[in-house]
Amino acid sequence: MNRRTGLVSTGLRWGLNLVLLGSTLACGVVSAASPPPTGAPVIPVAQLIELAKRDSPLVAQAKADLAGAWAGVQTARALPNPEFELQIGRSDARRTDGTSGSAPLIGVMQPLEWPVLRQARRDLAEQRVSLVSAQSVIIDRLVVSSVRKASADLLRLAEEEKAAAEDLALTEQIRDRIAVSARAGEIARFDLTRAETEVAIARKVLDTARLRALQTKVELRRVVGSPLPDDFQVAARGAVPGPLTLGDYEKLRVELDDRNPDLIAAQSELKRARQEIQFERIQVLPRVTLRATHELDPSSSLTRIGAQVSVPLLDQRQGPIAQAVASAARAQAVLDFKKLEIQQGFESAWLGWQAAQVQLQALDSGIVTRARAILNTAEAAYRVGERGILETLDAQRQFRLVRNELIVARHSVALARIELERLSGL
Repeated sequence: MNRRTGLVSTGLRWGLNLVLLGSTLACGVVSAASPPPTGAPVIPVAQLIELAKRDSPLVAQAKADLAGAWAGVQTARALPNPEFELQIGRSDARRTDGTSGSAPLIGVMQPLEWPVLRQARRDLAEQRVSLVSAQSVIIDRLVVSSVRKASADLLRLAEEEKAAAEDLALTEQIRDRIAVSARAGEIARFDLTRAETEVAIARKVLDTARLRALQTKVELRRVVGSPLPDDFQVAARGAVPGPLTLGDYEKLRVELDDRNPDLIAAQSELKRARQEIQFERIQVLPRVTLRATHELDPSSSLTRIGAQVSVPLLDQRQGPIAQAVASAARAQAVLDFKKLEIQQGFESAWLGWQAAQVQLQALDSGIVTRARAILNTAEAAYRVGERGILETLDAQRQFRLVRNELIVARHSVALARIELERLSGL
């Protein structure tokens, strides 16, 4: 009886110690992000965004496109150049009283342009600038959201790596205790084999998390376009967006139609297509060119002044006009589809945020803590011989599952918030 009481006291003492240890580990697991390694450079997300806006190849391409569009406006404003003609010939007399000699010809031609055509061409070029500017905003928001998503991924993987390292350490401790008991003949070798298998699985999970973190860093470097240190870490502060309220949702929903860059670009494309219709119709006007020539021959000179008119009798640009009308119809259809797509995407992102938030609150309100307590109890019971290794490993596996679900839920909340702000043009 005294021996049984001693075993129970020992088991309670071990269980209390494991509970205290598990509570400490659980607090570290459910934190927003694990601290970076000592000495590793920590870069805030805001700094990464500034680097991306400065060095990203996509941003550089958008700036070049915008510069090209402004050059098109300059081209549309240019006046047509005059044309000069010089011909050198010889005049031979066919009569005896005639005079032979050189007969040069000098001519000047100046194309004239209808003011309405010139204005339409300028308006079309300026509409293209508006379109390219809207597309540049799309690139800018895409780069910003890509940096924020990659940073959130990196923080999630840092949590998973920290949790996997803790799992490996705990699994190795269990394996070592089982090895001692197996060598003493107290338990079967099968339990040791199971424990070694769990250690191998935990090590594989840790290696996978580290490899995925390296891949995410490569992706983040690609988006930023600027050289970053090999061992850099993302600062947790400011990386994960704050919580949303129903008022925030209503505000973002109202700003959706006015600030969404994809909608603005689609509207700009529709305006450009309609302006192109007007430009093609105006080009049907006759083209006028003024001409002035001065011809010399050995006995006289001849000066002519006139105009050359291109009359649209056979080709009235029906094909280009029809193409412009079709392009405008297509632009209208694209705009309508974009409105529907963005509205549905916003609602889907909002529902995704709500679902992830509900899951996060459920997990963070006690599920992870209870799973850790069950694991501690199973380990304590295993120490006093009341439960086998299978129950302990199963409890540990259940704790890993809910803890990883907590990490994924926190990450899903952040991604949904980032997507909502991207759609709203923030």
